[in-house]
Amino acid sequence: MVSLFSGRVLIRNNSDQDELDTEAEVSRRLENRLVLLFFGAAACPKCQAFVPILKDFFVRLTDEFYVLRAAQLALVYVSQDPTEEQQELFLKDMPEKWLFLPFEDDLRR
Repeated sequence: MVSLFSGRVLIRNNSDQDELDTEAEVSRRLENRLVLLFFGAAACPKCQAFVPILKDFFVRLTDEFYVLRAAQLALVYVSQDPTEEQQELFLKDMPEKWLFLPFEDDLRR
């Protein structure tokens, strides 16, 4: 799965939106982990209905309180939003550990 993001930038969903822009950084975050790809959009009713379930699942499997090896899961949000503003609005309520592709990345399509 790491090779899918080779040469790409991933962004952490934290307040600084830190970029993972080197092969080593992307590899460190994704290699030897179960990588979930979430294709969604803020305006999609089915996505909105699914998000609370996904957030709870992700938090439980990435929190040491719930599981022994919490670092073995990564999630990459692949936005299907029509605008960057909608993508940002959607991500503001999502866990900080989520990663996402920049809006202008053609891999989103």
